[in-house]
Amino acid sequence: MRGSVFKRCQCRTPDGKRVKSCRKPHGSWSFVVDAGIDPKTGKRKQPTRGGFKTKTEAEEALTAELAKLNAGTWTDDRRMTLGKWLDQWIEALIAAKKSPNTIKNYRGHIRDAWRPQLGHKLLRDLRRSHIEDVLADLALPIEGERPAGNVGRRIEQRTPATIDGYRRTIRAALSAAQRAGLISLNPAVGRMDSIPVADAIDEDDEPEVWQPEETARFLEYVFDDRLSALYELAAYAGLRRAELCGLRWSDLDADGAGLRVRQTIVSVTRTQVTPEQAKCPVCGEVHVGRLFKAPKSRKGRRWVPLAKPAQDALARHREAQQEEREFYGIDYRDHGLVFCRPDGIPLRPDRVTVEFEQHVAACGLPPCPLHDTRHGACSLMLAGGVPIEIVQMILGHSTPEVTRRVYAHLMRSETAAQIEQAAKLLTHHRPARKAAVSNP
Repeated sequence: MRGSVFKRCQCRTPDGKRVKSCRKPHGSWSFVVDAGIDPKTGKRKQPTRGGFKTKTEAEEALTAELAKLNAGTWTDDRRMTLGKWLDQWIEALIAAKKSPNTIKNYRGHIRDAWRPQLGHKLLRDLRRSHIEDVLADLALPIEGERPAGNVGRRIEQRTPATIDGYRRTIRAALSAAQRAGLISLNPAVGRMDSIPVADAIDEDDEPEVWQPEETARFLEYVFDDRLSALYELAAYAGLRRAELCGLRWSDLDADGAGLRVRQTIVSVTRTQVTPEQAKCPVCGEVHVGRLFKAPKSRKGRRWVPLAKPAQDALARHREAQQEEREFYGIDYRDHGLVFCRPDGIPLRPDRVTVEFEQHVAACGLPPCPLHDTRHGACSLMLAGGVPIEIVQMILGHSTPEVTRRVYAHLMRSETAAQIEQAAKLLTHHRPARKAAVSNP
């Protein structure tokens, strides 16, 4: 492993050759490293770096590179900038058919922060301090004029969770660069001091969850709706919207006691998916705004038990769907779905949300997002004494810790009741005493 330094200038000898040892105070110094044979091409790898003002600076930089070679931590980034790598990374994710919504979030983070602030930097020059500076900037209040049009919610300041999402994006991109041998260490790994610590949750900020009597009131209101069984499954089983839309009759147990989550239908736009991804796996056509896909994680592929009311609702729904099938005859577009349009075409998940919100407003209940019906299902399970580990598996969380963190506010009343029951084991052995009367 060898290297050398040399000077770059425009000086030439009388016969037109470059001067190797120019002593004039101009030009810059560079170094070249002999990094061995490239196993892919069979050619010698001789990366060069320049721009050093003095020979001493170039020699010190060469020494540092040789030290990396000797330690086995040297990498050749091929003069790849972060911006160019992020483009390649996104294209690789699309080719690997990653979740369109995940790619959409990555694109947004890259567009808003990583490309404008660090896109010009070479991967080898990227340091942890650069990542910290960008995250610190994201934590500042958002100032300036807001763009016109439909650009999402207007916020005054990003939350710590949102900022950490930006960090997870750059961490994932640089982890891929590390696996590709472009960098030796990922500077975005680990806790970043520039991300603010989330404040303790204020009681006023906790999500509003329907009480059992409110959920029952809603289910009774939509009892005659053609999608009433969908709302029953959301309330009793805690299924996500995509899981409800993608549920097939073949996913249900023969005895109807449970179901397996093996397919989802997510809401997408035309620009989020490739033409190949947009094709329906059943009929081969393109259903605008809908994408069939498997659950995002292994934990998402799970078995979910069904309560008796949910089973009864599905039985009624099957009969109604059979009548629709007979009505449409040869025009029925069977996709094997439990919940679909009257002609068999898959539902648009965003339309399911709209109809749910219309029902909520019509029956006079407090606003509650469709996704938050999972909170109510979790509360019912906890109140029924279902262990947190089982609740975690039913809801499809990665670990019980995720369930505890997400639903900590729901567990308070159940925990208080359990503590009271435990206390009775001791207090029933103690004599009853009259309450102390305070002097006026």
